[in-house]
Amino acid sequence: MSRAKLRRFFRHGLLPQLFVFEAVARLGSVTRAAEELHLAQPTVSLQLKKLAETLELVLFEQRGRRLHLTPAGRSLKEMCGELTAVLEKGDARLAEFRQAQPHEILRLAAEPEARAVAARLIADFCSRNPGVQVSLHLAERAELLARFSAGEDDVYLFGLEVDGLPEQQRWSLAHVKGRELAASAALFLRQSLETRLPLDASSSAAKNGAGKEEEWSSRVNTTQR
Repeated sequence: MSRAKLRRFFRHGLLPQLFVFEAVARLGSVTRAAEELHLAQPTVSLQLKKLAETLELVLFEQRGRRLHLTPAGRSLKEMCGELTAVLEKGDARLAEFRQAQPHEILRLAAEPEARAVAARLIADFCSRNPGVQVSLHLAERAELLARFSAGEDDVYLFGLEVDGLPEQQRWSLAHVKGRELAASAALFLRQSLETRLPLDASSSAAKNGAGKEEEWSSRVNTTQR
């Protein structure tokens, strides 16, 4: 369908109008809908009028003291049910992107040379998610690899041993592939990408460190379960 035909559905305020319509259609009364939505009755009536004008349809007909849906109104009521289902599904899909639950602990491990980078990442993350506590463990490469193999931490910050790599691209975030990430860890990895801090994931780090590229997960795939 041409997008031009759908423009009326993108008008400002249409979604609230549809919610008002759904309440009136379900309850059969402007007064009862206004009470449920905590709106003034004239406001509900005005929203219905604007919706009907936008859609160029008659949605209700008055029979005595009750409102009854027209055929177009019944179709729109079904559409509202479908729209609500889509929004609920979408909200569930987006839930994992929201702030982690309070009192979660994110365990970050890094090499001593990465202390400054780790501090920047932690500061940014904590400012955006004050309910999450972050612990930082600094260790030399050998100990860090041992912790990585044992899965003792949630996220690891390694230096990339690649000749000629600029200073701002020397660091890589990683986590143990195949292990389900805690919500705080997944959020940390995702937001670290969003901040566009000077980090660059590379399989070269795996070859230089663990010697097994398949044991590492690039930071662009960290949200996979």
